[in-house]
Amino acid sequence: MHTTKKSSFPNPIIKADLLHFPTDERFAQIPGKLVLTDNLNEEWDKNDEPQHPEFPVQMTMAVNIFCQSGEMAMDIDLNEFRLTEGHIAFILPGSFVRMKHVEKGTKYVFMAFASDFVKLVGDVKMSIEFGRIIKEQPVHHLTHTALEESLNIYQALKKKLIQKDYHFKESVAKAYLQIIQCNVFQVFAQALKQKDEQHPTSRKKELFMHFMEAVKEHYIDYRNMTYYADQLCVSPKYLSSVVHTVSGKYATEWINQYVILEAKAMLKTEGTSIKDVSNKLHFANQSFFAKFFKQHTGYTPKEYKEL
Repeated sequence: MHTTKKSSFPNPIIKADLLHFPTDERFAQIPGKLVLTDNLNEEWDKNDEPQHPEFPVQMTMAVNIFCQSGEMAMDIDLNEFRLTEGHIAFILPGSFVRMKHVEKGTKYVFMAFASDFVKLVGDVKMSIEFGRIIKEQPVHHLTHTALEESLNIYQALKKKLIQKDYHFKESVAKAYLQIIQCNVFQVFAQALKQKDEQHPTSRKKELFMHFMEAVKEHYIDYRNMTYYADQLCVSPKYLSSVVHTVSGKYATEWINQYVILEAKAMLKTEGTSIKDVSNKLHFANQSFFAKFFKQHTGYTPKEYKEL
């Protein structure tokens, strides 16, 4: 099961990139394009505590997480989800993720791949629809049959990637991933169709979804409500009202929250100065950025950078 409780990210954020994964036996991979890892065959000691980063991470790649058994709780784009047996999370590039809890003994599969590595060939409309479904609901439950099939395909793919003398790893990986993605899309599409039939999406909710997509894409360059209202062909006052009605937060709060997330990530990046952050986020000057940052975090940029 999953929930969609709104959450906040109080800790520093880093960018998660495919090239950040270690090149050891724990990870089957095509460097820069695909990484696979799991703990399906590991024996768990009752005293072992699962290791996972507790800080927010912004994904630069697409990620699939299959939960075979156990339970894990995570935030995806400020919403809280819980994965139990048979659940899959599909995380899009650019999403902010924080793994909050992994129950002892949880068995999972983690797949990460570059956004342009695998596509639903020949069906642009399906690809667009897939993106819409994932943005609205990134976590769904697979039937036992669908989960078993996906894990079997995963195991076959992993076996090819670790086979040293196999020369067609990339072609095979794309083929296997396409099968997995199509099967996942089928599950997501059926769930969304059922949801839409039971609870048709209101115009206000649809407007909120479009607003969040626009903010996620343009928050670095635009913090003015008028820009987003113009993009969505509504008045700033109406947009702010709708966003507050649907989410419980005002539109400016969502925009500022993403700006703060980006600022935190950059401040924790080695070699990046406060002035660099201020300039990249298009603040009028460093002093204005410092005031904005402290207002929303309780810290000056310097204090946060030194934490």
